Amino acid sequence: MVLPAALVIAFYTLCFFFVIEKKLSFLQNSLVLMLISIAARNYTTILALQLKWIHITDDSILFIVFLIHREIIGPFLVLMFINIYWKTQSGVKRITVFAIFLICLLGMDLFSFASGVITYLNWNLLKAGIGNTAFLIAGLGLSRGIRYLMQEPTNYGKGL
Repeated sequence: MVLPAALVIAFYTLCFFFVIEKKLSFLQNSLVLMLISIAARNYTTILALQLKWIHITDDSILFIVFLIHREIIGPFLVLMFINIYWKTQSGVKRITVFAIFLICLLGMDLFSFASGVITYLNWNLLKAGIGNTAFLIAGLGLSRGIRYLMQEPTNYGKGL
């Protein structure tokens, strides 16, 4: 029952991502997705293997759910947040968008915990919220840096 639910959540996340209007180009979105996916992989590996704060299930079906969460749902939620954040002009709306996507990421963590995909050993939802906040802010920083590096050079200050 958990695997179909994760697949439906991943499907709807991808559909929503493809429908929204994006501020970043395809290349910029791809670079941010790749870097966020690598960061998520390293983050969970450090929490599970080095610090032993979480335990990832040994069940193969539930491990597939963990991989769907880590490799598809989480990074695409961060990408959706980035694109909606840069399209939004108002500061209050940006804070609201941040809160909504933070709640979505925490909801996925809660779903993983409740379904037995992960077990918190020395971890809780507050620490997960701090980690998810770091992912959202890191995604904004990455997108800002990539947008800066990929902007067209201007002829300002050059003599004719």
